[in-house]
Amino acid sequence: MEVTTRPVRGGMFNVEVLRGGSGSPVLFLHGAMGLNWDGFLDELATRHTVVAPFIPGYGGTSGDEHLLDFHDLITFFLDFLDAEGLRNLPIIGHSIGGMIAAELAAVQPDRFTKLVLIAPTGLWDPANPVLDFFVASPTDLAQALYFDQDSEPAKRAAYTPEDAEGRVAVALERVKSLRVAAKYLWPIPNRGLNKRIHRISAPTLIVWGADDLLNPPSYAQAFSAKIPGSRVELIPNAAHQVQEERPRAVAEAVLPFIA
Repeated sequence: MEVTTRPVRGGMFNVEVLRGGSGSPVLFLHGAMGLNWDGFLDELATRHTVVAPFIPGYGGTSGDEHLLDFHDLITFFLDFLDAEGLRNLPIIGHSIGGMIAAELAAVQPDRFTKLVLIAPTGLWDPANPVLDFFVASPTDLAQALYFDQDSEPAKRAAYTPEDAEGRVAVALERVKSLRVAAKYLWPIPNRGLNKRIHRISAPTLIVWGADDLLNPPSYAQAFSAKIPGSRVELIPNAAHQVQEERPRAVAEAVLPFIA
């Protein structure tokens, strides 16, 4: 895996991009918790060249101050794709990255050959609200993100230092990581995708952790009902970070689909 920087729109944005693997390209858009090169991306990289940009405000990607709303973010990604020369490729998005991927596939349906949505946000059901992770305690957030509470990622997510200085540092880091997500997801993750989702024409796979307490699995059927010909793959013993918890299982669903 290598880290590169792609100037976009004449340097208004400088996009940090993780790249790895070989073969035909696939675009991966990360979720609200950020981007790490994990086991799932390793699996993708066995057959594809993975292109995984940081959303502006995450990692080393600059320029989020130029984005006023979600529509600005979609235009930014179209500019990024043009700068990279990416067309006729599969797109995979997790969480807010899934929301972005669905919007891109609706705005430019001819650009993408396949669409994979992993626990995407973007639809809203008052009877099954998405967890407000901006105010959730670290323990509640860890339980929503991870099925196995004894795993190292779950322990890190739930960790609260005992000393005041440590608690402040953790709180500041959390605010930093969620600041950009709040621009597009708060107070509810609904930016009108339901008005445009019918334009998606790419074959679509919807992957969900069966034990997702952040974004209820009932949304998998809601997305599927709105995207003609799509299918749903529920992964047992996994929560919202399903591709991190069960990388092989998710890859076994995704790789044949995007082949």
